[in-house]
Amino acid sequence: MALNPITQESADRICALVIGKYGLGKTSLLRTMLGQEYTSGGWKQVSDPPEEKVCVLSAESGLLAVRDLVKAGLVEGYEIGSQQEFKEAYQLLATTQEMKDRYGWIFIDSLTEISARCDQVMREKYSDRSKSFNRWDDYYATIQLTVKGFRDLKDYSVVFTCLETINKDESNRRYPAPDVVGRGLKEKLPSFFDEVFYMQTTTDDDGNEYRVFYTQPINEYPAKDRSGKLNTIEKPNLLYIKNKILGG
Repeated sequence: MALNPITQESADRICALVIGKYGLGKTSLLRTMLGQEYTSGGWKQVSDPPEEKVCVLSAESGLLAVRDLVKAGLVEGYEIGSQQEFKEAYQLLATTQEMKDRYGWIFIDSLTEISARCDQVMREKYSDRSKSFNRWDDYYATIQLTVKGFRDLKDYSVVFTCLETINKDESNRRYPAPDVVGRGLKEKLPSFFDEVFYMQTTTDDDGNEYRVFYTQPINEYPAKDRSGKLNTIEKPNLLYIKNKILGG
């Protein structure tokens, strides 16, 4: 068996998970991949759009926040309505050179919806309660295979979004976690990624609210930065973060 050597091309990418509450603007992070940034006056173009296009796999059926980007042809992709369609999208992106040449980013919105749909499929497949263990084993295996498959597509930078939920530990202490089905998956999911950003709002000295990425697990936030290049708090700009990590 021939080993695959590490190349510069395979290292010039990021794979990240963005976790945050509903309505924070996770889908709008698409804009930051294209050189836009949110200011007090709204979204503005702050740098030349990169040549890399973005391929969106939308399980949420909701790209209204970036409708202008879709209309302008800057954002393309597919509405994902089933696990089978997700597999087909993966095969297309993994095996088609035209896709590899066309897109620099894959943006998957969101793991929360993908998890819920996969869980529903497994409930129907293992309707007999005596097969509960089989159901969970199949569910975990399917989700892990899906996430790791896209994560390891070396021709693209890959970003997953995920809603936040609140868990309780054995001491009944509450803490934020990824909103996916299955306690085991909630705890294990961040380990699949090199970069996990917890999206949150904060306020400046004048009381103005703005959004940030936490990149470290302060306040038990589900966040981490394996690159060692990021500050504990970063502006939520994916192109900026990619360049900062890769030295661009």
